[in-house]
Amino acid sequence: MNDVDSSLLVSIVINCYNGEKYLSKTIDSIFKQTYENWEIIFWDNQSTDASAKIIQSYSDDRIKYFQSVNYTPLGEARNMAIEKTSGEWCAFLDSDDIWVSDKLEKQIDIVNKDQDAGVVYGQMLVNVEDVKRNSLWSKKMSKYTQKTMMKDLPEGGVFNQLLKVNFTPLLTAIFKRDLFLSVGGVSEHMEIAEDYDLFLKLSCLTKFRAVQDVVAYYRVHDRNTSLTKQEKCFTEILEIINRYLPNKAAVSGLKMHNTVWAIYKIRSGEVVKGLNYFIQNGSVNSLAYLVKSKFF
Repeated sequence: MNDVDSSLLVSIVINCYNGEKYLSKTIDSIFKQTYENWEIIFWDNQSTDASAKIIQSYSDDRIKYFQSVNYTPLGEARNMAIEKTSGEWCAFLDSDDIWVSDKLEKQIDIVNKDQDAGVVYGQMLVNVEDVKRNSLWSKKMSKYTQKTMMKDLPEGGVFNQLLKVNFTPLLTAIFKRDLFLSVGGVSEHMEIAEDYDLFLKLSCLTKFRAVQDVVAYYRVHDRNTSLTKQEKCFTEILEIINRYLPNKAAVSGLKMHNTVWAIYKIRSGEVVKGLNYFIQNGSVNSLAYLVKSKFF
């Protein structure tokens, strides 16, 4: 490790339900971290496969294994796992994703230099495998196997920008534990957009900093909830943004996300429905922004 102050403990939460297929690669990516002051909080959500056996095969005092008494929705599982953490800083790494080896080192270096930052996130790329490539979502994600979704990630007070576009991948971020708890953690009734909701809540309270390098790889496969519940995701996003009305940025955010949904409908073959939806809820300005940013 380079000259990075290693006094800060980072608690890494792995929420797992039947994640045996990719779990070893996920854990190995943590053990390869050049920053070594971490702990793993492994929250086993009543897995029936070999997940428990895999995590327990690692002999390291930094691993804390917990098994949920009952199966719970992911949001609730995340909150319960955070309660077991000891670090001032926390992170979520799901059992099918991986980190780049110097991720934590680069982020803790930023934390040590900027005491006002409460969230440090970074760029990610996508691994696409074992997936129905004819779905619109998987095709979109396949664009990001070689390039990142944004050239430059926003920093500082990002609330207004975040209302328009979700540019904060959960697997890339570390955040202060006390801030997470102060905003009530993850909204447990949400199924898909709970991470977007979390970062919006945090962006109201703290400054965001970014590592402009790739720090993580998101794995796309047939079990991704984002693949199978696109409409549910959109509904939750609208619920989230509506909370911040009449903020002007929230109004723009609603138009932006409605425009995205209209385009999704058109590309899904529902052309008339998508066009009508765009006319009623979208905006030309949002469309121009999306085309200019090459979001699609």
